[in-house]
Amino acid sequence: MDYSFNTNLINVWLSKCDSSIREIAKEFLDKTEYISKDKFDEYLFKSLNEFLETNDIKKIQFYNPENNMTKSNYWVINKLIKFITDDKYSISIYDNINDFDETYPIIITDDASYSGTQICNYIEDYIDVKKYKLFILIPFISNIAIERISNFSKDIKFIEKNRYELKPLTQLMDKEKIKRLFDYYGNSIISQYPIYFNHKVADSYSSFPLIYSYGIMPNEKNKEIIKSCKIKMVSLKTRFDELDRIIILNNCNDIIINSSNYDINNPIYPISPYKINMYCN
Repeated sequence: MDYSFNTNLINVWLSKCDSSIREIAKEFLDKTEYISKDKFDEYLFKSLNEFLETNDIKKIQFYNPENNMTKSNYWVINKLIKFITDDKYSISIYDNINDFDETYPIIITDDASYSGTQICNYIEDYIDVKKYKLFILIPFISNIAIERISNFSKDIKFIEKNRYELKPLTQLMDKEKIKRLFDYYGNSIISQYPIYFNHKVADSYSSFPLIYSYGIMPNEKNKEIIKSCKIKMVSLKTRFDELDRIIILNNCNDIIINSSNYDINNPIYPISPYKINMYCN
């Protein structure tokens, strides 16, 4: 299923933005990077090959700390395993750090790392970096994530040749324009990344699901609703059905979005392949 931007819907969406912010809203969409399934798989496959070429090993060990099959890291692990066709490798997936062979690198993987916080939490809570060798096999990663993770140990390895650097919006647009645009959404500090994947829009800490997944446009009506919810300290869910919205992604007709299934930190569209049963049941 293709969840790229729908040009016709974007034009309608822009027409319903306030005229004073329309050009800035268009620039924001133009700066957005969409990662198709093929592009994601290509980077993942090349990253795996880079790991195998730089590590003379026979055992491949994946870390799945949450042992949750509905998480992106487990989905990525299984994609990587399918890429490994040489039977000289033995492959293991462990959720208990004590099960790992210390003589081989531990692979921590996921679809992306924006702030690096989740990976840092795994390391801090479970992994003795003096005892184990770590390889972060995440091709879509920001420089700040690499810096934070590296603070635990300079021996932690990352993808180098096939890395796709995630850049925050503040590096791509004028800060005054960003401030004007996201004033409509009640945000004064923007550190998120204008990127989404065909399999996922990240939560509001990392990306912009209010726009990508829910199609809320910047106009005065929406601004007042969002502002009112923040002042009253109530969830936007309570007034979600009042908002002007047009979902701007292709193929978002299967599930009708309303207040009953609105979740800013777990957007429905694009429908993640590892969560599809959750929405279909």
